[in-house]
Amino acid sequence: MIWNFMEDALQRCVRHNPQGVFLVYGDQRVTWQALNERASRLASALAALGVGPGDRVVLMFHNCPAFFEANYAVQKLGAIPVPMNYRFTAREIAYQANHCQAKAFLFERLWMEAVAGARDQMPTVTHYVGLDTPEFPDALEYEALMTRSGVGFPVGPTHLEDTCVLCYTGGTTGLPKGVMLTYGNHVRMVQSIVRTVVTQLGHFQVTPDLEAMLRHRLPGPAVSLIQSRAVRYVLGRRWLQQGIIRLADRLIGSALAVRLGARQPIKAMMPSFPMFHDAAYQLAVLAPLLGNMTLVMPRGVSFDPEAVLKLVEQERPLLLGNVPTAWRMLVDYAGIERFDRSSVLACATGAGVCPAALKRKIFAAFPGVVIADGFGQTEMTPVTSFRFDFSPATLKDHCVGKPVVETRIVDEQDRDVKRGEIGEIIYRSGSVMKGYFNEPDKTAETVRDGWLYSGDLGYFDSDGDLRIVERKKECISSGGEKIFPHEVEEILLDHPDIQQVCVIGVPDEKWGQSVRAVVVLKPGAQLTAEAVMAHCEGRMAGYKKPRSVIFVPSLPISPVGKVQRREVKESFGSVLTNAAAGA
Repeated sequence: MIWNFMEDALQRCVRHNPQGVFLVYGDQRVTWQALNERASRLASALAALGVGPGDRVVLMFHNCPAFFEANYAVQKLGAIPVPMNYRFTAREIAYQANHCQAKAFLFERLWMEAVAGARDQMPTVTHYVGLDTPEFPDALEYEALMTRSGVGFPVGPTHLEDTCVLCYTGGTTGLPKGVMLTYGNHVRMVQSIVRTVVTQLGHFQVTPDLEAMLRHRLPGPAVSLIQSRAVRYVLGRRWLQQGIIRLADRLIGSALAVRLGARQPIKAMMPSFPMFHDAAYQLAVLAPLLGNMTLVMPRGVSFDPEAVLKLVEQERPLLLGNVPTAWRMLVDYAGIERFDRSSVLACATGAGVCPAALKRKIFAAFPGVVIADGFGQTEMTPVTSFRFDFSPATLKDHCVGKPVVETRIVDEQDRDVKRGEIGEIIYRSGSVMKGYFNEPDKTAETVRDGWLYSGDLGYFDSDGDLRIVERKKECISSGGEKIFPHEVEEILLDHPDIQQVCVIGVPDEKWGQSVRAVVVLKPGAQLTAEAVMAHCEGRMAGYKKPRSVIFVPSLPISPVGKVQRREVKESFGSVLTNAAAGA
């Protein structure tokens, strides 16, 4: 019998929880049974078009049911889904489709114009399947294929070490690279997180804020039991921790996990994470594998704080996750107090470092929550460290908690640096990518002797927590001093009139590089370059202060809310005259 990772996982969910809700999309509810049937019909249609094991299939959908149907249909055939950034231009679409040598291209009406513009430049694509795109020449109609296809299809064999998805990097340091992530990468990433959390149970402390939250949600005796020294002592025993870890390993991907999940599924809402980014895509693998998750997604493409809050009140998710930029928009939303947010127990953040100041605002807007902060990168599937904050009192700036994988901090000669010293963060784990698609040289540059060189600079603090400083390639060198843009940006964001800022290095004859701030003001605000520079006085060393300021209406933002520093450098990184500074 042919074994297929995703087909096996979906069939398990259908057998043990057929009417369980996998996805809430606005007012639409998608059960495991309905999802599996539609994915099977689409798999049948794609197989008839010649899609088979190992073929790459581009998916260009926003976060909607069709993304999951298409993704699972491709994986059922043993083919490889290639999620594409739906904000891409025709040139970028053609580059990614050609780079992965895509055989088929599935997309929705929203992105039809851009796909049409790229069509003549994508010779390897033999079939286009469009959702509601009747005017796209020769495109097969998505729903029509569903209707006329049966549920039978040739199951493609897959193994743990086969490529599960081809996720492209954001291209912040050059052309995007296709990261090959395996099914096993995702399984081992979950196992790593479980191991780390379990081994820390004996050191767990109930803060006053956490106690108040627990007493609100649990019976008094249960809270007292959690607080007891005896329980913490037992949880700290290695034999018990190892037993819990072995049990968790067995439960992942088991029928028992699905049956348990069917009784009490966890509603998770991550409205600002696009599914083409692995920070969100991992859910497409883990949800059917764990069987205990219901994904809640608002309709629409852009992040809308009011729509998100309405859906939180309506669907009452336990977990609410956002990228830092979206969290800032949500907690600053003027009408947030009108909405019931009491269901949210955990606020998750990731895809960038979340400043402590922003976490304080999250605690204020969602009283009694736990903030779960995940850090990593696509090449690591993606989580490499995890941190829980139970109270504003525990917050640390630039801190992403304890590594969940083997982690070192090294200097330019690959020597381990001392605790507290800054170096490059490198990782070794079963969650390290299989490699970059068709780019063995770049793979060899990034993964050396089993260690993945992250390109992130950081250090271990006195508690053994990992602190993130900056991307290695974004560090500014001025007069022999190293300046980290994020540090300057956080100080500038404290100014009441500044909404967004990107700090870059620009050529300077005297110092090599000098600091420039590219600033977006809040609506109605007026500010001079001199006022921005004056705000920095006494808040940072003199060499870190911006020497020039440019005001712009907006900054280029990635789909996960990160400012695209490379694009800012391209637009605003040239030498300016003094008269132009601040223009």
